[in-house]
Amino acid sequence: MTTTKKKKRIHKRPNNNELVLRYEDAWNYVVSKMPPWKQKIVINMDPSEAKNSDARIFDDMCKEVRKLAESNRKIPPPKEGWEKPE
Repeated sequence: MTTTKKKKRIHKRPNNNELVLRYEDAWNYVVSKMPPWKQKIVINMDPSEAKNSDARIFDDMCKEVRKLAESNRKIPPPKEGWEKPE
């Protein structure tokens, strides 16, 4: 009996940054629509805090961002007065 060798998977990066820009726009839109107290939790969360109850807020936000970024819908601009955190 001979065993077959598995082919190595080659992960290719996209040639353009279109999807990266969609995720960034979706993140800005979703976070700008959140209440200020949720924005503070999402923006200032570090890995050690990811295990407590605030992690659910972050997980829900990530789910919304992913759905919006991977859909074919147009991403609306963030709320007026929203400043992207640095």
